[in-house]
Amino acid sequence: MEDLSMTDWELNLSKMYMKLWAYICDRKSKMLEPIWLKIDKKQKFYSKTDKKFLYLGPTWKMYLVSSLEDDKGRVLVYAPYLFGQGQLFLVPSELIIRLGYN
Repeated sequence: MEDLSMTDWELNLSKMYMKLWAYICDRKSKMLEPIWLKIDKKQKFYSKTDKKFLYLGPTWKMYLVSSLEDDKGRVLVYAPYLFGQGQLFLVPSELIIRLGYN
């Protein structure tokens, strides 16, 4: 239920905050962990979103969605600013560098 005492600006700010929070959190409201990749230059990884191989760079903004590995030892990674919508990738777990939450 919305707070009726909020101004339009405060209401819009609150909606924007919740939208951004949803991009970097899982469904349990746990913040996704920022990561980099142990690669020298950009490489192609499988995008579950587009169902094809797309490039990821070593220091692009990415988040670890799940540390559970599939049968090939890959984990799910979210890259929020690719192609305007964000992408979910399967990345080998040994390439993940966990940055922490600052």
